[in-house]
Amino acid sequence: MKLRPELLPPELDPQRVEHLTALVSSIDGGDRREVAPLLDEFNHLASTAFEFHQLQGILGSQDHDTWVRVVLASPAVQLLPDITEPELVELARRVMNAEGSEHAIQFWLELLERNLPGCKISDLIFWPDAYCSGGYANDDLTPEQIICLALDDSGRRLVGR
Repeated sequence: MKLRPELLPPELDPQRVEHLTALVSSIDGGDRREVAPLLDEFNHLASTAFEFHQLQGILGSQDHDTWVRVVLASPAVQLLPDITEPELVELARRVMNAEGSEHAIQFWLELLERNLPGCKISDLIFWPDAYCSGGYANDDLTPEQIICLALDDSGRRLVGR
């Protein structure tokens, strides 16, 4: 299914990503005083307000380039009043099948979280057995079933549903 632009990660300027990635690479694990100007520059260029401690240990969970892309894409994650059930199912399918780059998958997961408030969609996708109190293996639920459960749990009512 082709997704409309609001459901896709935003296009990012490669030079901006490269520069911010270099800054984060120097800040992560750096000396607080020595990297303070770099942190200020990062926050200014990325329109963020991170503190030093928030940029420590990033490399332990994901590479700096992906982290920067996730940070830059986060403002595009919106509550979409006109999102449809087939669109939600497609987002869940892409996340479940890891279709796309790591930052795109993170964008879609955040989009699902924003549009299904009160539902722990990542738990439902990755740990359905724990979410549903037993009875499901990680691959037992289809994207359609996941979205149906998520819609019920979130209380979100979609137009036309």
